[in-house]
Amino acid sequence: MNSATQALPRKSATLAAAAITLALAGTTTNSPAQAGTTWERSLTAVVDSGLAHATGAVHVVVTASAGGVGAATRAVTASHGTVRAPLPIVDGVAATVPASQLGVLSRQPGLRAITLDRVGQFNSYSFDDTQTASNFVASTGAGQAWQQGYTGQGVGVAVIDTGISPMNDLSGRIVYGPDLSGEGSTVDSYGHGTVMAGVIAGNGADSANNSKGAYTGVAPKATVVAVKTAGANGAVDVSTVLQAMTWVSAYASQFNIRVVNLSWGTPSTQNPSVDPLDYAVERLWKQGIVVVVAAGNNGPNAGTITKPGDDPTILTVGAYDDKQNSDLSDDSVASWSSRGPTAQGVTKPDIVAPGRYIIATRSFGSTIEQENPKALYPPSYIRGSGTSEATAVTSGLVALLLQAHPTWTPDQVKAALKSTANPMSSYSANNQGSGRVSLVGAMNATPTSAVQSPSSSGLGSIEGSRGNQHVTAICNGAPTTIQGEIDVRCEPWNGSAWTGSAWTGSAWTGSAWTGSAWTGSAWTGSAWTDAHWTGSAWTGSAWTGGSWQGSAWTGSAWTGSAWTGSAWTGAVYDDFLTAFWGNRAPWWKHIAGEVSEPRPGLAQTP
Repeated sequence: MNSATQALPRKSATLAAAAITLALAGTTTNSPAQAGTTWERSLTAVVDSGLAHATGAVHVVVTASAGGVGAATRAVTASHGTVRAPLPIVDGVAATVPASQLGVLSRQPGLRAITLDRVGQFNSYSFDDTQTASNFVASTGAGQAWQQGYTGQGVGVAVIDTGISPMNDLSGRIVYGPDLSGEGSTVDSYGHGTVMAGVIAGNGADSANNSKGAYTGVAPKATVVAVKTAGANGAVDVSTVLQAMTWVSAYASQFNIRVVNLSWGTPSTQNPSVDPLDYAVERLWKQGIVVVVAAGNNGPNAGTITKPGDDPTILTVGAYDDKQNSDLSDDSVASWSSRGPTAQGVTKPDIVAPGRYIIATRSFGSTIEQENPKALYPPSYIRGSGTSEATAVTSGLVALLLQAHPTWTPDQVKAALKSTANPMSSYSANNQGSGRVSLVGAMNATPTSAVQSPSSSGLGSIEGSRGNQHVTAICNGAPTTIQGEIDVRCEPWNGSAWTGSAWTGSAWTGSAWTGSAWTGSAWTGSAWTDAHWTGSAWTGSAWTGGSWQGSAWTGSAWTGSAWTGSAWTGAVYDDFLTAFWGNRAPWWKHIAGEVSEPRPGLAQTP
């Protein structure tokens, strides 16, 4: 076992213990915000989303309250199921239950969760690029890394996005960080983050029997760390993303987070030398985390790179079309992929990666799934295109690279990927950066001794970071546009206090972070079951400790009323940078270079 693997929390040899994750997730609620709130159990057990479309007899893990093996046994029997084995380690049983009885089972007294029993499902799962239907695995060289034993195992990739739903392709490899969306759930209601996680680390479990190969991600054994920042409409404020990056910084060592995927951007042109977003990504970079950021989907015009992809330090990714084949001669930069230079004249993107016709895991019932039925691939996949996908492909490649070279710094990773990229002769550097990413070359590169010098002060305007994109929250009981020098909690933004504060675990214990915004599902996950909390107090029922001393994140609690779903308006379809879903963009969404759906009653729009 390498050092990267040891840094991650240990898992059971079987995945039955992963039921702890779902047994905890979403099973508790708390009363209106106040420090020291007592948490209460839900009257209905949480049902694994992987069971949503189950038919016939299904194997499940049923967990109950402490010492509840007997309660779980009685519940299974009452639901016409059969207990296969007691599982006292999770206070439950392994059972076989008719799918039609899952609802009845979830309402039995004393239960916490019903989880799809995935024990042994992936233990012997092999990875071969001849057995995957994901062309980007072959075109980037990821498949060759698999053959050398590099699958991303032990490497944590934080996905700051709309959450990650517990899909089969990611089973046992999701760590749930905070829910900053205010929804009080780790479920990905918008659907974007689950797609990114699948591109990065899906193992193709739901498509293993596909005759054309499974829909795998790039690093099929990597751990994905879900940091949810947006709810069902996909809108998020800059201050929320900054808070997400603060959390990643605080817990990077605990979960071996070596990569951050940021498939998000704003059209801001504020100078990176003062911008808060640029400061945050640079701070993570200096901490040893490779920050991979989408260039944006605003091409083909020059000067369309979005923030923080404009930062000269981090790795900015554009998208190219690999035409679903291995022929390099027909590759092209996607017309919608944003081009450089940045407003400050920096050449961007740094590289391009496959970003067109990418099939990956979807979140059942999510906004994206409901709005794009033609993009769905059974049983649990969706097809999309964008620099979001290209960024996720690259994050997976970085995970493979860091498994092979765990001592490499972010600067060395970036230099290796840029120096070995394969340029397209007909495109300038501001279209493609150094060219198409090539993992084979990067794996064999000699690490550079050059060190970049991040220089952002972070003392610029948070409003300037937004680029005229705004969300609405409830401030003092009234809908308020979050605009100007305030954060999403309607409190004054103090850049000097935020940049000067310590981004440590103890910063997450203040009274400002208690209350109904932190529901039971917000701080659970496979890694939290055996995590060690140091430097802060975690009592199991409340967050204790002082408020954020010396930081701007003090003040009133994030109450439930301030985070209601209806309060979040002003969502933009491309907030999370996906150009389109399926074969065509909707008729009302014009994407340069793509064919749109015909408008009802009218001719097709180019």
